[in-house]
Amino acid sequence: MTLKFAVSGNANIDIYYFVEKIPQPDEAVEALDIRTYLGGAATNIATGISKLGHYVRFIGFVGSDPEATEVLSELKKRGIDVAHVKSSSKQTGRVIVLLDKEGRRAMIAHRGANSELRPGAFDPEETLRDIDHLHLSSTSPEYSYWFFREAKKMGISTSWDPGMTICLRGFKSIENVLQYVDVLFLNERENEALKIDPASMEKPLIIIKRGSEGSEAPQYKIKAEAFRVKALDATGAGDAFDAAFLVAWKRKIGLKESLVIANAAGAIKVTRLGAHSSPTASELAEFLEKNGIEDLARLFKP
Repeated sequence: MTLKFAVSGNANIDIYYFVEKIPQPDEAVEALDIRTYLGGAATNIATGISKLGHYVRFIGFVGSDPEATEVLSELKKRGIDVAHVKSSSKQTGRVIVLLDKEGRRAMIAHRGANSELRPGAFDPEETLRDIDHLHLSSTSPEYSYWFFREAKKMGISTSWDPGMTICLRGFKSIENVLQYVDVLFLNERENEALKIDPASMEKPLIIIKRGSEGSEAPQYKIKAEAFRVKALDATGAGDAFDAAFLVAWKRKIGLKESLVIANAAGAIKVTRLGAHSSPTASELAEFLEKNGIEDLARLFKP
């Protein structure tokens, strides 16, 4: 069964500068290497869902510059529908990342065209036609409230991964949005920032990502242990988790099993370089099988 997902959020060009150390103010350092990647949590999640064999429609903005062509070309290569990506007179969003040999980072982000993600930016009847599920990532409460409300009018399930910047504003800033959210993804720090008491909330379903400690659905007191792997690059692991969880959840696989599948996807991702290197369905099946979870592995085999 092929599910149809719409994913909306930032689409960036990430420019990585690999350095010996992060410079101090007024200090210059030499870049050992420079690499450019497609960035943005939403594009990572869209990629993860597509690699698991499902249709994905990306909804967002790019600029009217050469970087926009790069973003659209890369999304298309990943099998993602870009027909509903709009052009802006602003520059395509970009992030400059300084990465030292210890894995420490300093980042400068320019939202650019992503700042066009505002209520009313799209026609929901067009962008969400035939869609089974809408996921938003790192989007403002205002935009999220509007888009989720429209999705619910159309009977579409929803999920949100607001990100730390939004969570630092506190629970009151997102409380009104949550009435239209079915699944809320948080990591430990985001959950602490929001100070949510899951026991007092029936909805949305809260999923907490704990990295090397696994994941949990606290309202149901369900936990899933992490898989032990040698980590190479954790960038995008949470996005790989979100993608796999949503696919499993929409396939009506059990909650504990969905957490296990999502943990597996995150574990595979951390063994690879690049935020976009989430597993395919066959890679996920192979990993689960190697870890003795044949019943779930079968669900992702051709």
